[in-house]
Amino acid sequence: MSAITAARTTRQRTDQHSTEVDLTTLPRVLQQVLETSLEAARNAPTNDEYFAHMATATAASGIHTRRGELARCACDCMCDVLYDVDDPDAHLYNDGAREVPQCPVCADDHRGRDAE
Repeated sequence: MSAITAARTTRQRTDQHSTEVDLTTLPRVLQQVLETSLEAARNAPTNDEYFAHMATATAASGIHTRRGELARCACDCMCDVLYDVDDPDAHLYNDGAREVPQCPVCADDHRGRDAE
């Protein structure tokens, strides 16, 4: 049985450039390019390699970033959204074991709390 969930709308900047993208809405081949680029950036041994892989991910996603870095929402809802790391509405919190990035919509809907 399939489940129906509310549609997610991506936010837009005033200049109409996308600031986030839901990975599940992209063609599978593009999802694979993004996954591979983000994983390679995560494991890059140098800053130059990191930013080269991030540039690939940024170009593939169509997201316009301030400094060329994307983050993937990692909160408990598992929304699979990529967004500009420097988005002022995003949130980064510590769950006690690691830092968890939250996209702007999740940060607004169910903001993560830092471990007490």
